[in-house]
Amino acid sequence: MRIPFDRSRPGSSRPGSFARTALVAAVLGASLAAPTTAQAEDLSAVVAKARDQVENGNYADALRVLGSLKSKTLPPTLAIEAALLETTALLVSQGNDPATNACGKAVVAAGYDPDVARDQSPKVREVCRNAARKVRGDRLKSEGVQFGELTMKDPEVAYEPTRISATIEKRPTWLKVVVRVTSSDLEGSFDLPLVPSDEGPLLGTLDAAWLRPKAKLTINLVAQDKFGDLGGAIREHVLQVPAAEAIVNVGKVPKDAKLKVDGKEVTADSEGRVAVTPGSHDVSLTLSNGANASTEVELKRGNVTRVALSPQVSSSRVLPWIATGTAAALVTAGSVLLINANARRSQLQDAAAQREAGTSLPATDYKDLKSIDSERRTFTTVGVGLLIGGGATAILATTLWLIPSGSSSSGPKSAAITPIVGPGFMGVSGSF
Repeated sequence: MRIPFDRSRPGSSRPGSFARTALVAAVLGASLAAPTTAQAEDLSAVVAKARDQVENGNYADALRVLGSLKSKTLPPTLAIEAALLETTALLVSQGNDPATNACGKAVVAAGYDPDVARDQSPKVREVCRNAARKVRGDRLKSEGVQFGELTMKDPEVAYEPTRISATIEKRPTWLKVVVRVTSSDLEGSFDLPLVPSDEGPLLGTLDAAWLRPKAKLTINLVAQDKFGDLGGAIREHVLQVPAAEAIVNVGKVPKDAKLKVDGKEVTADSEGRVAVTPGSHDVSLTLSNGANASTEVELKRGNVTRVALSPQVSSSRVLPWIATGTAAALVTAGSVLLINANARRSQLQDAAAQREAGTSLPATDYKDLKSIDSERRTFTTVGVGLLIGGGATAILATTLWLIPSGSSSSGPKSAAITPIVGPGFMGVSGSF
């Protein structure tokens, strides 16, 4: 641009001279800013020239032209096109390896898109797929992402949900971490996302439906971005699912003790666990000294139920009941006989008082009176004997009932008992 001004008066200070000076400064400033746009146009022109050369089969010339861009910063779209042109030229002129390296630049410029060459020829697409696997697999290392251990607690029973955790030192916002689960009992696989926790590790819970009895699960830790996997598995864990669907845990079982489930003797493992089927079960534990305890438990599929059994020695109550019943029977029988004896006494008195009509002579023979008196004496003797026997048996029953229920290795406490039988009463005294 030419700006006319009066050269005949260099020092002129005409009113318009300041405005013309300002205009010159503005034009110079614009010319200084122009190279950015011009440079972009020049870079685009270079890429366009290389494109024409590739299309015309001038691959060596195209590579020389593209080589001039190595020290330049290109916009992403232009960088992708330049890298793909270089890939094509190198593939034809030098082979797969150089072309793969060139296409790696296109993948990075496209934000690690593995399908950056979707519009290219089949051979270029194949080269770029290999390049994408390489550069995307190296992305974690290039950005300093480091994984720790993949940990999980093996389930005690089948169908038990299992927590999975993994540690990571650096987690970019674009990174997604999953575990890929494959089961010997199911077709295909599924991805379980691991999410950050308040404690720090990435956590996830494996659904119970995958933990089928005796299934073998292969669990791979995989890193992903928005386009999918970044290489292969980072960590692997193989899990063998137990055959049992439910477990009863009674704790440590003493030596020589008998553990039964539904009346059948079973053997617990070192931790006191017994595999059972889901449902209701009777569990009992009997010690060598006779102490026992039992309970009923309801187990659901995939559950481990802990049962606390405290065996106690219980003495039999059969003898106290027998003694009590015998005492009651003896007392009852004795009482009946004494009642009969008393009736015979009244009968004897009435018979002895009878007289012949009009005389004072006894109307009852002595033989009959003696017979009645003999019955009275027999009833009295047997009745008193039965009462005494019933009292003694009652004392025995009381003693048996007073003995504490249960025993220990030192045996029950001793009891000193003294029966007391007297006229009109019976009792017991002693210390327990």
